[in-house]
Amino acid sequence: MGKSNPPPPDYTPMAEASAEAARIMGDLGDRQLAFAREQYDRAAPIMESIANQQMAAQAEQMAQARDYYNYQQSTFRPLERSIVADAQNFNTEAYRNQLANQAAADTGRAFGIANQVNARQMGAMGVNPNSGRFATTNNASGLTQAAARANAMTGTRERAAQMGYARQLDAAGLGRGLAGASAAAYGGATGAGSAAGMSAQSAGQNFMGNMSAAGNTYNSGFNTQINGLSSILNNQTSAYVNGGTDIAGSIGGIMGGFGQLASSGALTPFGIPSDRRLKENVERVGIDERTQLPLYEFSYKNDDRRFVGVMADEVEKKFPDAVVWTDLGFATVNYDKLGIEFREVV
Repeated sequence: MGKSNPPPPDYTPMAEASAEAARIMGDLGDRQLAFAREQYDRAAPIMESIANQQMAAQAEQMAQARDYYNYQQSTFRPLERSIVADAQNFNTEAYRNQLANQAAADTGRAFGIANQVNARQMGAMGVNPNSGRFATTNNASGLTQAAARANAMTGTRERAAQMGYARQLDAAGLGRGLAGASAAAYGGATGAGSAAGMSAQSAGQNFMGNMSAAGNTYNSGFNTQINGLSSILNNQTSAYVNGGTDIAGSIGGIMGGFGQLASSGALTPFGIPSDRRLKENVERVGIDERTQLPLYEFSYKNDDRRFVGVMADEVEKKFPDAVVWTDLGFATVNYDKLGIEFREVV
């Protein structure tokens, strides 16, 4: 005997799962966008404040850089030029002659002063200024004092010059770092400006990144839904095509000898094929008084003969025991259980 035909595949759970996946991913995308907006709203004023501070730092460093530069230009560059000029002057014949003349003049002045001092001392001692003793003593003392005085004056001048030159060098050294400090300040100002620009853009960049992530989430959800629905459509199409092939083959096999069996009154092992899908040109012609089942005149597909009988789907609702499903998926009716005659219209 046959068995009950299994119900057609139910793709509703798959469709619902696809729709639910799309809904979940859409909800996640909405939350990502909402969080991105919230994060942007919080970060934007903070980053704007930071950018303003960085811009202020840039302005201060620019002013400091200009001050360093101007100070170096106005104060230390002239001093350095003077030192260079002095250094160049030390190594000239004219400067050496100048020093020699200064030493000679210092010696002459010292000698004259020494002679005047000796004359007063000798006079106080009662020595005749015109005597030879006076002249000898005066000359010896004067030469000694003059030499000592000249050496002292010359050494003092040279030391004073050297000290002045050293102090000029020290002063020039104070300004030597200003050029580098100015360049560093300009560099710091440029860095602060660049950092300010990055800070100003960071909130928007973060928002755009989160929007992209949310877009990917949306696309993932839609792709899940599309793939699910596509799979459903493919399965339904395959089932329809395969079902149509099975039906055609089944009809061909059944109709091969069914007309003779039906017209002779013989039954198939499963009863009379009464599936509505096997029939065509169906016309209702009456009702069975005992079972109250409608009676139809019809022909089987690919068969010109006409028969009178019932429809299996209507019988199954009232007399399910009289209906048997074949392995091919078609319903047959046991007319003996119904007490109805299946006959060919002659």
